[in-house]
Amino acid sequence: MDRKHLKASRVIVLFLACFSLAYSATAQDSNVITSENFRQLHSVSQINFVDWKAQVGTIENGWFTLNRDGSRIALMTRTGEVVIGDDSGNVVDQYSIPGGDDLPTSVQDVAFRVGYPVVVSVHTEGGAYYIAYRNYEVHQTEYFRFDTADVPLRIWDNGSTWLEVSPADYTRSRYVQVFNPSEYEGSRINEVLPPDLVHQFPSGPENDPDAFLRIGRIDPPMAITVSQDLIVKRWNLENGKVDATAPLSELPGAGQLSYDGRYFTWRDGPSKALHLLDFTSGIDRMITVLEGKYIPFLLLNSSASVIIGVNVDLKSFVVAWDVQTGELAALGDYRSCSRQPDMVRLSDDSTTLVVGCDTGLDIWRVS
Repeated sequence: MDRKHLKASRVIVLFLACFSLAYSATAQDSNVITSENFRQLHSVSQINFVDWKAQVGTIENGWFTLNRDGSRIALMTRTGEVVIGDDSGNVVDQYSIPGGDDLPTSVQDVAFRVGYPVVVSVHTEGGAYYIAYRNYEVHQTEYFRFDTADVPLRIWDNGSTWLEVSPADYTRSRYVQVFNPSEYEGSRINEVLPPDLVHQFPSGPENDPDAFLRIGRIDPPMAITVSQDLIVKRWNLENGKVDATAPLSELPGAGQLSYDGRYFTWRDGPSKALHLLDFTSGIDRMITVLEGKYIPFLLLNSSASVIIGVNVDLKSFVVAWDVQTGELAALGDYRSCSRQPDMVRLSDDSTTLVVGCDTGLDIWRVS
């Protein structure tokens, strides 16, 4: 390794070490939601977008994403800026990516880089999109440009950056793209990555001839599809392969995976019953009869012992089922909204439930 590359490597290692220490210092100790304590899950704080307006501008949509422990939350403003807040309601950082002629770009998706105080975001404009890396503790941004009309749909980052992309040319199939910016030695501001650093391959679930439907709101790198003969498949988007299958008794209308992907909770389209599938054993259990109660947001804790439902029957409250007994617990109303929630998420460590709508966020924990 020459002196220039050695110096660059040392700088990268130093930055990563600082990021890791800072991230560890911000992590919070919270109770993991379990079957023993889920009845104590309740709202602990709220973020009102109107209170942030003078500082960050207008936020009209309750879409958001979380870091692993729910202590940091990323949202987007009406003018195309990404806002990072904390779980106490403080604004931590804000940034945007300029497009051609310094016109604003639109935020397409945002994800937290695993293990670091960094958000990775994808921004679009006509004929190009941008991948940005923002350290929200030192307020520094790097971003790369992709000169293509293809549309990135979702982004995730585990040290490498991954995208699922829809091509502008309808004759081409949807694809997954991966790259690692740390391998690039040039300028890291508005540069186009060399082709040899960007790798593409067809999206497995979107190019499967047996897939009849794909379940929404499944976080990458996992994906769920179901065939017409009721075979459910769990995909790994990072290699385009199926890593688990199981038969179902009905066609799912909605569902969610546990963090490790082993369990899949789902309801059928008419909401006759709530189920839990164990991909390891292949056994699908009916947890409770729903009698037509519509559940737009289903969540599953990490041990698959509690299923959480939000906005059930389009009513503004949170409920949960004990998987072992099927018992239903009404946990309470979430914040006042002028429409249904835009997003509901459970943090990866199963400590934090967040409900987002047009008026703000409601943060729930066990205490």
